[in-house]
Amino acid sequence: YSNTSITARFKLNILNNKNIETIMLGTSRIGVMNPMIVDKYLNTNTFNLEYPSSITPIQNKLFKYASNFNDIKYLVYGIDFMSFNENRKINKHFLEFNDFIEKIENNEKISNIDLYFSIDTFLKSIKIVIKNILGIQNQEVLYLKNGMRDYQNYIEQEMKNIFNFEEEKNNSIKSYFSLDGQYKNYKFSYDYLEHFKDTMEFCKKNNIKVFVYIPPMFSEHFDAINAGGYFDEFELFKKELVKITDFIDFTGHNTISTNKNNYWDSSHLRVETTEVLMAKILNDESIAVPADFGVLVTKDNIDEHLENLRKQIKEYDLNKILE
Repeated sequence: YSNTSITARFKLNILNNKNIETIMLGTSRIGVMNPMIVDKYLNTNTFNLEYPSSITPIQNKLFKYASNFNDIKYLVYGIDFMSFNENRKINKHFLEFNDFIEKIENNEKISNIDLYFSIDTFLKSIKIVIKNILGIQNQEVLYLKNGMRDYQNYIEQEMKNIFNFEEEKNNSIKSYFSLDGQYKNYKFSYDYLEHFKDTMEFCKKNNIKVFVYIPPMFSEHFDAINAGGYFDEFELFKKELVKITDFIDFTGHNTISTNKNNYWDSSHLRVETTEVLMAKILNDESIAVPADFGVLVTKDNIDEHLENLRKQIKEYDLNKILE
């Protein structure tokens, strides 16, 4: 059974081991990136602290929790537009996280008892045993021990030559723009911005070097943000972000985002793209990074950058996907 359904219990239990020096933080879009590539660049032990679809208050709490148990030297932060939607709340949308929020805030260890001995785990264990006995259990997306999201289900489908990118891409766009999707009724939250700012200030105070970037979405997903009526909020998100820190923006139409072979769906890159992404972030000129992939955004060039992205927008019929 997928351990992505027990993210807090599974990942925070690992953080107690006190041997992690670099944290990769954000939503599942950074979750698909391979920590071993970051290890190679920074010569540290890296853990991918993705929490799926998370908002910045969750990311802030998780990072501080990780810092309490480990000597963190670097933070690679894949900051996401969805993480600033004030209409997404911890209590309402993140029930599993909310079960552990008190322990997280009090820096209490998540033990093996928390991880394994619960009614939730017991019921899921019964389910998976029965499905295995019947031979009807399919591969599912899983977290590896370094926290990375591994799409074993898609890999298995591809090996069987039954993987359907168009179907996965369309389902992914629906999940973001449907009635209960991550973008629905999007309103940029200045309160959530303060949690991001607090994370940056915490890193500065504790001499933690930070690399911030906005993950690349598939080209049609970028167009759908405009078609869904959220592009003004998308720009506001970037304008407010750059007031706090410079960042590399991988969104828009570019060599990577327009190639479906780089993606599992509209939102998640394949793990093989980790090297080119991290080469850009960590300024490795020995790797051939497409010239149009990633823009370092500062207070000086933000307006020009946003204008360039506006020029890239294509007409896109989101309703066809949603219907």
